Amino acid sequence: MTELGDEGVQILAISPDSNERSQELARRLRARYRFLTDPDLAVTRRYGLLHANGGPQGQDVARPTTVVVDRRGVVRWLQLADSIQVRPDPADVARAVRQLGS
Repeated sequence: MTELGDEGVQILAISPDSNERSQELARRLRARYRFLTDPDLAVTRRYGLLHANGGPQGQDVARPTTVVVDRRGVVRWLQLADSIQVRPDPADVARAVRQLGS
C-alpha cells in the first residue's frame, strides 16, 4: 500500500502536547505528516471534540479523532473514539481518502 502522502494527501496531527514533545514523537515515529499544537484545547473545543474530565486526573482532554476532509473543506469521513488507545485502522483511513477521487 502506498503512503497517503504519496497520493497527494496532506496529513496533520493536532495535539495538546507542546511543539517540542510533538516534534520528538514525529521523529521517533518517522512521521511523514505535520504536528500542530493545541495546548489550551481551543481547536478541540471549537470542533466539539473535548472529553470533559476524561483525563487521568479528571482534566479535560481531546477525544481521539480522525477526519478526512475534501479540498472544499467538507468532512467526508470521521471516526471519534472514547479512549486515547483507540485509533482507526490505517486501511479504513486510506479507503476513505481513495474514495475522494471516485
